[in-house]
Amino acid sequence: MIRAYKFLMRPTARQAAALGEMLRDHCSLYNGALEERRDAYRHVSRTTVRYGLQSGQLKDIRAFDPERQGRWSFSSQQQALSRFPRRKAKDRTRNHQRAVEKVAALHGKVRRQRLDHAHKTALALVREHDFIAHEDLKIRNMTKAPGPKPDPEKPSSFLPNGAAAKAGLNRSIADAGWGVFLAILHAKAESAGREVMAVDPRNTSRRCPECGHTAKENRPTQEKFHCVSCGHQAHADTVGALNVLRAGLVRRNAPSAERETPHFKGGEESRVRTTSSDSGHGRRRATLSVAG
Repeated sequence: MIRAYKFLMRPTARQAAALGEMLRDHCSLYNGALEERRDAYRHVSRTTVRYGLQSGQLKDIRAFDPERQGRWSFSSQQQALSRFPRRKAKDRTRNHQRAVEKVAALHGKVRRQRLDHAHKTALALVREHDFIAHEDLKIRNMTKAPGPKPDPEKPSSFLPNGAAAKAGLNRSIADAGWGVFLAILHAKAESAGREVMAVDPRNTSRRCPECGHTAKENRPTQEKFHCVSCGHQAHADTVGALNVLRAGLVRRNAPSAERETPHFKGGEESRVRTTSSDSGHGRRRATLSVAG
């Protein structure tokens, strides 16, 4: 005789938050492993990635992301990787079907909220500014899954390719909805007679807005900017926004055949600074930076 036991949990607020974070990280690990299996099977070799290979990558994943994946139990992550059953649509029970419909409704709500936020934000930018500059990001290239890495010593095996860690980043990029927002912004700007300019994103957060010095060492951390040449300090996002705006203004004023992202030097940088305060219609110019 098989008996089932049910336990009622009454976690505190801190315990509930910890459980939510653990569930989110385990879901991210599970989805990344599933994506790796799918990409390997779609390869021309039709290779099957099994649990043993992915379990062996756990140590590298935990070392790569110690703040998220590295803080949970190793055995619980192994259990998450070992459970890949899928129920076909024709075999779903009523409870399962109701759960599927509930999840679909939640995804629909999130999608509507994202669109609503994009429309309102784009409308506010178009109403307040005559010229908007943003980084010309290749979103599709940024969200590409890493390709399988065949093991040269084992023809039917693959080496760790970081798919689990990349899956979390791809999910965050997709959830932000950059492409949808930029499409809405361009449409509203065109309807209102505003200008939207895309500029080359390279070194926008590494170039000093004061002296024009560009170096990797100018970004000691993700958020901090400290120029090693002149000592200028600011938030990295602020520096990137200023450089994007100046590059957009220079590209806007340049002939169509020479519209390239400028490299500010000396007097040219100062000239751009004086023209970026306001527009000819009494409106402020805005810069839009969707990635630092």
